[in-house]
Amino acid sequence: MLGGRTAAWMDTVLLKQMLVSPTTSSELLVYDPFQSLDRESLVKEVIGLANARVDGPRNILFGVNPGSVNGKKIVGIPDSAVGDLKRAHRLVSGLVEPLLDLAFIFDRIDGKLVGALEIDGCEFGPYFLAQDLSDELRRGACWQRDGRELVAIDRRELLNGHTQAGEEVAPVVLPDSVSVSVGFNNDPDSEFIEVTVPDSSDPPFAEEDTGGESRKSKTVAQALKDTMRLTTQMLKIAKADQSAEAAPGDADDAGKEIAEAARKHYFYEECAVKVDLCIRNDGDIDLEDLAVELGLPRLPGLDVAERIYTSPFDKRSASEVSKLSYPDVEHRDDAIFVRTTIGSIAANATQALFGTSLRFAVGTEALGKKLALRYIIRGADGRRLCDGRIKLRFGEKPIDASSDTAAA
Repeated sequence: MLGGRTAAWMDTVLLKQMLVSPTTSSELLVYDPFQSLDRESLVKEVIGLANARVDGPRNILFGVNPGSVNGKKIVGIPDSAVGDLKRAHRLVSGLVEPLLDLAFIFDRIDGKLVGALEIDGCEFGPYFLAQDLSDELRRGACWQRDGRELVAIDRRELLNGHTQAGEEVAPVVLPDSVSVSVGFNNDPDSEFIEVTVPDSSDPPFAEEDTGGESRKSKTVAQALKDTMRLTTQMLKIAKADQSAEAAPGDADDAGKEIAEAARKHYFYEECAVKVDLCIRNDGDIDLEDLAVELGLPRLPGLDVAERIYTSPFDKRSASEVSKLSYPDVEHRDDAIFVRTTIGSIAANATQALFGTSLRFAVGTEALGKKLALRYIIRGADGRRLCDGRIKLRFGEKPIDASSDTAAA
């Protein structure tokens, strides 16, 4: 593994290479420093570059005047914008399918801050918008950068034409309907299951009752207490190492982020009810490029994790975690939608629907409730091919043996 100084030096080298001739192309977009950053524009540019007919990584460069012909006209980006760019890059990574490897690098060059969003792993396209963002930007939308032009394009044109490297591929045949079965665990005929809720499961939205008293178990309270103790120790070290230029609140903000990350990891990972689903192709032909959407109602005491919440002390990179292929989760006022894509499934074959288990956070109000999951299978063009429904019930919490012993 590269050391911190070596990695920082390599980032500087990469940025300086981009600054030699910062001109927008199919491999490099020079983002207008005088244009405000919004997620819709950024996700379109990321998808467009990922679908460009070039090999290797592509980059979006920040802090340079697009009209500059050399690195002397660096405009720079405000220090405060670095956090916004990092958050935007994490947000965009969940809005693109299939998964991409995204990394944000930055450094000071000639006294000014310059950054770049690197887009790598572009061999598995076409890439498209994973969920609806607005009335104009709908799930399945696709773009391709061709030199200075960003062009909206139908995914089927990329599927039926060439890969990004220019290799010919066979045309994709879109069926009018499909026959599939969706079930739980490894049984596609299992249309109903009852799952056990861990004794300590009491998610954030169910932490306080009407009297304001905490309903967290002693296990939860102790876990959070230990996390805060570790966080405080880390803050002391961080404050001792702060440079004169560092903002005094940076360490405190970092501590809050660590505590919040630990809290979500506990409720949405350690105490989560993890549900696995599978899908079987009941037809006689192989199926490709399917989109699956699960819809479930919003119930009191029930939530679905939007992503895999890792411990703040987990050493895995964001890229490693993203490769676990957790589905896209969208929360609305009245329902929760879970979406994923299936690259291909052979005739009469069964496979896991998600790359990893779907995480449910279950509070006491949802115990004993039966939940219907309605699924819709769509083709590459967004057409509905089939639908169905499966059900699950969250069982009562298991009796704590130690409590029985104490009562006896």
